[in-house]
Amino acid sequence: MIPFNEFVEENSFIVCAHRGASGIAPENTMAAVAMALECGAPMVEIDVQYTRDRKMVVFHDDSLERTTDGKGLIKDWTFEDLRKLDAGAWFSPSFVGQRIPALVDVLEELRGRAYVNIEIKPRAASEQAAAELAELIALVKGLEMFGKCVFSSFDHSALVYLRSVETEVRTIALNVPGDERSPVRVVRSCGADGFGCSIEELTKERSEACRHAGIPFGIYTVNTPQELEFVLDHGASGIVTNMPHIVIPHYRMIASTP
Repeated sequence: MIPFNEFVEENSFIVCAHRGASGIAPENTMAAVAMALECGAPMVEIDVQYTRDRKMVVFHDDSLERTTDGKGLIKDWTFEDLRKLDAGAWFSPSFVGQRIPALVDVLEELRGRAYVNIEIKPRAASEQAAAELAELIALVKGLEMFGKCVFSSFDHSALVYLRSVETEVRTIALNVPGDERSPVRVVRSCGADGFGCSIEELTKERSEACRHAGIPFGIYTVNTPQELEFVLDHGASGIVTNMPHIVIPHYRMIASTP
């Protein structure tokens, strides 16, 4: 795989599987990652949370109830105890036994097979939060995947800190709901490389501002052919989708049409 910055230069549009193929498998599990790869997703988005014993795991919510048979905050559980929870039964009986995966295991599964969008969850600034971000960068670099990853967040101060730790990091500033600033101002305020917003927030003004300033911009969550065509009409640089098995074939059809 070529470095991500070269991949972006060579591809005018990128499809990223949201939490893996989360429309057809339980989100942020090894099954969802595997199915995203089977669908041909060139990039996979995952979320990172930290356990009580400071292990990095792939999980979206702060609490466990929605997608596991556990209760309480993930930060109050040890990694060993989290691994006993079922993270697949809520989605379908066919996924019973899926576990909350360690970040390192997901990254190793994706290494050499897809680029990775690591979303950093918003947290209050603290020495521990700063140390954990530094550990995240160290893990990615230790796996020799630094050039294959991009880091996104609604917490723009976290992106600024990442840049202070590693100047070559690639980041995406996700638009905070309700923030009506121009994407140009958002990106420049934190030194990000790109901008992301929801499909509901996508407007002609935002897309034109990005294109005029040369800022790559991605849209989430795009799950249907109609939504895909809508964002393509706005000139988006990429999308995040729960349904790569639907969106990727439709994009290929559009791209191959003279």
